[in-house]
Amino acid sequence: MKCKPLLFLLAGIVAVISAGCSSIPNPEQIPPEASVAELSLRGQTELDRNKYKAAEVYYQTIIDRYGSDTSTLTAAEFEIAHIRMKQKKWEDAETRLETIIARYESTGGTELPPEYLVLARNDLNRIPEKHRTAKTDAAE
Repeated sequence: MKCKPLLFLLAGIVAVISAGCSSIPNPEQIPPEASVAELSLRGQTELDRNKYKAAEVYYQTIIDRYGSDTSTLTAAEFEIAHIRMKQKKWEDAETRLETIIARYESTGGTELPPEYLVLARNDLNRIPEKHRTAKTDAAE
């Protein structure tokens, strides 16, 4: 029976390949003690691998768990908007980016990290004109 060792070898290869493939994490299985930094790192790692759905789970988990902090909320929301830009989901990206920009323009906006305002405006300006729903100049 020479086939059995070959079958075991093939099963092992499939298991290794499957383990190496990133699946979409279940938010309920993400450790509750995971910090914003840990979740951000996991999200960025998935984003770097072009695993947008997995990355979004981590950023949404940040929003769900730590979203009462406006700075943290803004950072995570920007990352999701940026994912939409990479996916060329222009309308959703535009809505999210405009929400972020509006937060900066409201009372208390000066207390938010300034880099996300710049990044949100830059991304908003990258949306092709034919896909823009609001024809405003985001650089104002």
